[in-house]
Amino acid sequence: MSELTDIDTSHLRRTIDLARHASALGDRPFGAVAVARDGAILAEGVNAVYSTGDVTTHAELVAITLATAAGHAAQLRGATVYASGEPCPMCAAAMVWAGVGRIVFAAAAAEFGPILPSDTTFGLTCAEVVTSSNVPVEVSGPHLGEEALAVFRVAAQKN
Repeated sequence: MSELTDIDTSHLRRTIDLARHASALGDRPFGAVAVARDGAILAEGVNAVYSTGDVTTHAELVAITLATAAGHAAQLRGATVYASGEPCPMCAAAMVWAGVGRIVFAAAAAEFGPILPSDTTFGLTCAEVVTSSNVPVEVSGPHLGEEALAVFRVAAQKN
């Protein structure tokens, strides 16, 4: 696991803020930020599964979709996607397909799963999904887990 820089920490804290926002809107508490290699923020996303009824609107996919819609598909190649929670297999695979070079997450699925349970779970970690591809993508996390887990705990109390 790589060492976090101050910039990494700042982006992770932004994802945690986005997760709070998603929760306040009635969705699951997940946020993501896609950042180009040059440091430009390409897009931010929040989980919108409950509010949209679309099971694919996980925060990471929303960020990738918004970045692509804004004409930034090329900048996603080699970009970093920061996530408040460990990306699920669907999101991890989408980031591989998008050409993302690095995935950095705050809370591990094994930690937030018991706090905010789901009817659907997977036995694969983000790193396992990514390493099963033929594309080198760095996966780094969990980082700032307790900060991120606090958002899950608040969300669980609301339900």
